[in-house]
Amino acid sequence: MDELTPRVDSISGIIPLLQVGDLIESLQFYRDVLGFRADFYWPNAENPKWVKISRPDVQFMLTIDLGTSSGRFIAEKGNGVVFYATTEDVQQLYLELDDRGALIVQEIRDFGGRKQFSIADPNGYVIAFSEPF
Repeated sequence: MDELTPRVDSISGIIPLLQVGDLIESLQFYRDVLGFRADFYWPNAENPKWVKISRPDVQFMLTIDLGTSSGRFIAEKGNGVVFYATTEDVQQLYLELDDRGALIVQEIRDFGGRKQFSIADPNGYVIAFSEPF
């Protein structure tokens, strides 16, 4: 490896950071509908501008638009973003999330021999739940 080749072996994971319109509403959705817990608030839990949330093996960060971008932000929140999550029981999870008031944007369908469905969070980010590949 020469000195111009990046050391990608040092990357250990990706945690999506989602810009949201209303942090409290988004936090309630991820907690109450999807079962996440809040791990860390910044600057504090009373008036958060950023929060890290998690479930076993899954992490997200949520933030309001702090105006810190150095470039023009041209995409709407959630536009073009789909997160895939795998589950062994698509049908049961669909029923559970529907009961919790999740916005179902795609009913259960068969894609390549796998059942899947999709929901949207309050900002338009789509989460697809699929049987394992």
